Amino acid sequence: MQTEKPILAIDYGKKRIGLAISDSKGIIASPLEVLHITQNRNIDSLLNEILNIATEYKVKTLLVGSPQIFESEYSKTTKNIQKFVEKISLLTDLPIITYDESYSTTQAQNMLLSLGQNTKSSKGKIDKIAATVFLQEFLNSDSQKNEVHS
Repeated sequence: MQTEKPILAIDYGKKRIGLAISDSKGIIASPLEVLHITQNRNIDSLLNEILNIATEYKVKTLLVGSPQIFESEYSKTTKNIQKFVEKISLLTDLPIITYDESYSTTQAQNMLLSLGQNTKSSKGKIDKIAATVFLQEFLNSDSQKNEVHS
């Protein structure tokens, strides 16, 4: 079964949520924005913001990054991501896929460093680039699955 495009990738974190979008053909991932979780902007208000963005970009699938559980610290993160997925699934009929985003933040940091940017001052950028990294990996693997080999 082919995943419908465009896809909105969500890099969920306790303080920031990075967003990235695919093109309608599912070839290229592009960074969108970073939503900040604050006392005034809790996760529930951000869910509506994410769904408004999904509507604006005519998104057909949500892709939520979830790390593989290698260490105990990741299991707590994974539980938080599962809660997030449950909450957003109550608000939308869009299909939601979780995808391994292990090391996407490290790759994003390395990309910024290679561009000569300071990763401490670029924390916001890192989240949307991390979302872009795992979305691009998903698109690449999804297109390979759907290629017809003769």
